[in-house]
Amino acid sequence: MMKEKRTWIVLFIIALTLIVILAGCSGLPKTAKVNITIDPNPVPYSSEDGKWYCTMTISESNGVGVTLTSVRFDSYDQEDQLYHSQFLYEEDIIDWFESNYVPAFSSLQTDLEYSGAGKYTIITIEGVDDNENSIEATGRIDLLPQ
Repeated sequence: MMKEKRTWIVLFIIALTLIVILAGCSGLPKTAKVNITIDPNPVPYSSEDGKWYCTMTISESNGVGVTLTSVRFDSYDQEDQLYHSQFLYEEDIIDWFESNYVPAFSSLQTDLEYSGAGKYTIITIEGVDDNENSIEATGRIDLLPQ
């Protein structure tokens, strides 16, 4: 009788544990995961007009939409010195991407054009996801020499 009772208790605990795990009862809402992709990267130089061309994609991969609040481009020269920063805020982001909202499992995309003597650019994106979590993502654009 005691052995049967222990077996039922063990089975009950296992079943309860599985229910909690499968239900995802962590109690914490998910946070958006934002990724920055540059294509191609490194970016080849166009000798036709002396510029570099690429496409930047901002995507969300964790199932939570995100509103982008700022995008910063920090450009570095051949000596790895910061020589230019450009900031985009909500209205500018909408102008560049036609939206500042990235739905869950979706993306925004824009074409970029570079000129000058840069070596690489660091992109920093900030925003707030649908669960009110602050997010930040960084990416890098490498420019091939002329």
